Amino acid sequence: MTSKDKVYEKLTELSLMLKGGKDYGVTAMEIAEELGLQRNTVSHLLNRLNEEGLAIKINTRPVYFISQEVYENGKDEFKLIAQYLSVTNDEEKLQEGNNVFEELVGYEGSLNSVVEQCKSAVSYPPNGLPFLLVGSSGVGKSFIAQLVYEYAKSSKVINENAPFVILNCAEYANNPELLSATLFGSSKGAYTGADKDKTGLIEEADGGYLFLDEIHRLSPEGQEKLFLFLDKGIFRRLGESGKRRKADVRLIFATTENPENSFLQTFLRRIPLIVKIPTFQERPLKEKLELIYRSYKKEAINVKKDILVRNQVIEILLKNKLSGNIGKLTNTIKLSCANAFNNQRNNKDKILNIKMKNLPSEVVDNYEGIITDNINYSDMLLSSSEESDFDCYSKDFNKIITLEGKIVNRVRDLKNNNIKLEEFFNYSLVLLNDLIDDVVFHESGTKSDTIIFNSIKKLVENTLIYIETNYGIKHYGNSVEIFSHLLAFFIEYSHDSDIEDLDELINFLSKVYSKEHKVASRIIETIENNLDLSLNKVSIIYILIYIRSLNRDSDINQINAVIIAHGYSTASSIASVANRMLGRYVYEAFDMPLELSSLEISNRLNSYIKTIDTSKGLIILVDMGSLQNIYKGIYEDFYGDIALVNNISTQMALDIGNRIMNLQPLEQIVHEAVERNISRYNYIPSKKRKKDAIITTCITGIGTAQKIKDLLDKSLLNDEIQVIAYDYDRLRGNGKEDYIFKQYDIKLIIGTSNPKIDDIPYISLESLIMRKGDELLTRTLSNLVEGETIDKINREVVKLFTLENVLNYLTILNPDKIIDQVEEAIYTLELGLGFRFQNDLRISLYIHISCMIERLVIKDPIMTYNKFQEFEQCHGHFIELVKKAFSVIEHFYKVEIPISEIGFIYDSINNKIEDFNY
Repeated sequence: MTSKDKVYEKLTELSLMLKGGKDYGVTAMEIAEELGLQRNTVSHLLNRLNEEGLAIKINTRPVYFISQEVYENGKDEFKLIAQYLSVTNDEEKLQEGNNVFEELVGYEGSLNSVVEQCKSAVSYPPNGLPFLLVGSSGVGKSFIAQLVYEYAKSSKVINENAPFVILNCAEYANNPELLSATLFGSSKGAYTGADKDKTGLIEEADGGYLFLDEIHRLSPEGQEKLFLFLDKGIFRRLGESGKRRKADVRLIFATTENPENSFLQTFLRRIPLIVKIPTFQERPLKEKLELIYRSYKKEAINVKKDILVRNQVIEILLKNKLSGNIGKLTNTIKLSCANAFNNQRNNKDKILNIKMKNLPSEVVDNYEGIITDNINYSDMLLSSSEESDFDCYSKDFNKIITLEGKIVNRVRDLKNNNIKLEEFFNYSLVLLNDLIDDVVFHESGTKSDTIIFNSIKKLVENTLIYIETNYGIKHYGNSVEIFSHLLAFFIEYSHDSDIEDLDELINFLSKVYSKEHKVASRIIETIENNLDLSLNKVSIIYILIYIRSLNRDSDINQINAVIIAHGYSTASSIASVANRMLGRYVYEAFDMPLELSSLEISNRLNSYIKTIDTSKGLIILVDMGSLQNIYKGIYEDFYGDIALVNNISTQMALDIGNRIMNLQPLEQIVHEAVERNISRYNYIPSKKRKKDAIITTCITGIGTAQKIKDLLDKSLLNDEIQVIAYDYDRLRGNGKEDYIFKQYDIKLIIGTSNPKIDDIPYISLESLIMRKGDELLTRTLSNLVEGETIDKINREVVKLFTLENVLNYLTILNPDKIIDQVEEAIYTLELGLGFRFQNDLRISLYIHISCMIERLVIKDPIMTYNKFQEFEQCHGHFIELVKKAFSVIEHFYKVEIPISEIGFIYDSINNKIEDFNY
């Protein structure tokens, strides 16, 4: 049973329970709660049922629905509904017509003005206005013309059976006589071969619409022949004299050319409305993504396969500058699906994988960017079902408005000195956590598997990395996931705050938390610019508090510091290195290209000073003597001490930064730092050798390997040994021929499965946890570090590499709870297999399965598995055993373990047990 069938069945059931004198009908939310579906999904399906005549829609607030069948069988009972339905006015007609334009991507966005102009042209009495659609080839002019015709019918300005006639004027560009005959008709004998009277398109379109496409291809004579009809609605057939005919026809024109250069001015004056349609590249990102989504969705339904579109493909389609716009995009997508379908080895595969190689070569060759892994868009997975899964949001605005009022009141209290700063932050953090709970874990949040959400998540991930690199503010654990949900919510949360002093309060808070405000502003700017969307104003307060929670070790009273240096990125480079190494946001950078004057830099410095609390003082670090007097431009208006240090270096920045963080007095900082940082040199003879490294790897992907690396970095505490997270499949497939062994001297491999590289020792993660790897780790490190350091490392490993700590680090789940759940599942699996697992295998499964559950919870399962079909055919019994053993976990977390993940569980056991065959 489809979701639409379920919605119809539930609508019928609830309609039978209505009290006709008190109830209008059933809301989408009521059905959504009953079925456990998203409210807007139910709303979409109810509108479909209404269009199909299976449901009646009551356009109140909220909108109500009732089963058409239930209503027809008991009209006398539904007096309230009957009374409402009997009221029909122009506003209701227009509302009905509005739904027609919902098919147009961007009808409430970039095409909103286009839609409104078209509606005006339709509704203007007595017979509407002729109008001209202007836009590049493929922007959708013909589609919009068709929607205008449908809107006119829905609005009752033309009859339901009114005609819609189309003429492409390019076909008659060089034959004005034939154009006249086609448009106006011809009489018998009008030209050679005219042996009877012929009706023209104008007569055929009587009472409806005539759409003249590529109108610029008409000659001036052709345009002139339309004058009389445009002016008075009368015409003559070709060859007729004296007799005038009349027709009631609404005209739509379309062109790809500039109207001023392509038409007679006398013709243009007869077209009161010119509607410009933006190109694909001029559309906001959300609309471009939706256009791509809709095209691939259509193909998924056509080929009856789910489609997975790789993010590189999305990047190319979004940024390609080939002509053709949406029309070209649609054909490109159709061809990419055809190529992927043709290359698919097994047509029984349920998923059609669209990769960059499936795109037409002209599209790939025309892409001017560089394809890397650092793309702001996630893969796009489209279901072959007819239900839309592009974007789903549902929220409780009343609660959010209440929280908004509370946090703004606390800012007001802080501004009026009614509470202390620490009290303000702690209270705000409680409100923020309350919002996070509601947005991330309850139905007020966004679906985490939508296209827009995944794009936001990718942007957030890249932005947080940028912030850590440049400002030294680190993010931990599930910060990306939480931040993405918050931003997605703020983007969709369209409530305009009516707080009169909001701008003033935000400005005050930006002085109190100046550094956090700059970072929050940077994040908002990145999101808004990349997604062509805007955030609610109050969101900056929440985001600022969140950034402060990440940067709470930074003392709010520390001295302000800036670095000014000549060059396009000299100051930025020194500041970003210093901030990152200090682990704090200490320095602001001002780059000074050589063509920039000292006055311009002074003005930028003045603008910065207006955003900070100047009473804390300011240290200015410059690179050359020409900047030593930069302080004079700010001295008179600066209420605090200023110190200026010349000949800035990274070492100097680190020394001063450390002193700032230790809250030393400003004069002491600069005096001692300048004394210590005297230039010296050291000569090092060449002794080139590969750097020592340890590889971390995981059979299920680089993500877990990266987390093992992060945990290991905390244990090693040694810059001489580099820890590298690396792909298991590459190691296993390439062996020692892989480039990583040419670039580094690999001393050890640590992971969840042995890639079996000759002469390279391997320690499993479970061995570290069980203290079986200490001897090998000591032996590996003995030639690299001193004995005391090895003892310290071993102590750190013992402390960090416990099962609970590893699970806590690798997953977002509660390690205590998940260990019990996984233990029960493993025990059930052992019973099914008929033997007990050794402790090392058991621990390996704890780790692997916990990470798997996390992937399923955040809807990021591994869907690819080598020899998938062979595994499914040969190991059915094992698959059944795993499904049975993990049924409780599936129910508890509301997830389903895919066969690909079961394959990796099989490999984990098979790698530990010889002759394992189930």
